[in-house]
Amino acid sequence: MDKTILKISGIVAIVLGIICSLTIIGLIVGVPMIIGGMKFNDLSKSSDEEICKNKDTILIWSIVFLFICQLSGILGLIFYFSISNFSFSFNSNNSDKYDELEKLSKLYKDKVLTKEEYEMEKSRILNKQ
Repeated sequence: MDKTILKISGIVAIVLGIICSLTIIGLIVGVPMIIGGMKFNDLSKSSDEEICKNKDTILIWSIVFLFICQLSGILGLIFYFSISNFSFSFNSNNSDKYDELEKLSKLYKDKVLTKEEYEMEKSRILNKQ
């Protein structure tokens, strides 16, 4: 998964947050932008699984950014929708594997497959990407 969009969104939010924080009133907007930008940068260095687990955080910060830093918000939403598609395909691949293993186990229990055939097929299913 390409995390460049998330990193760019985070950098834009941090830079604009620092600029906003130059005034006392701007601190109200600047500090959340810096915090959210740092969160995006941290997530851009994470694994794909970690990003899929934190996709709600990405959505929330993207919505916040839409109100205070539109460019970061739009980029964050683009990334969020791209990981939503990725996590769906990731989960469906795993459920397919489990379904195949379940069917294979039933065939083995019904004595349709020998132990060697069962182990060979199980290994093939688990190693399939």
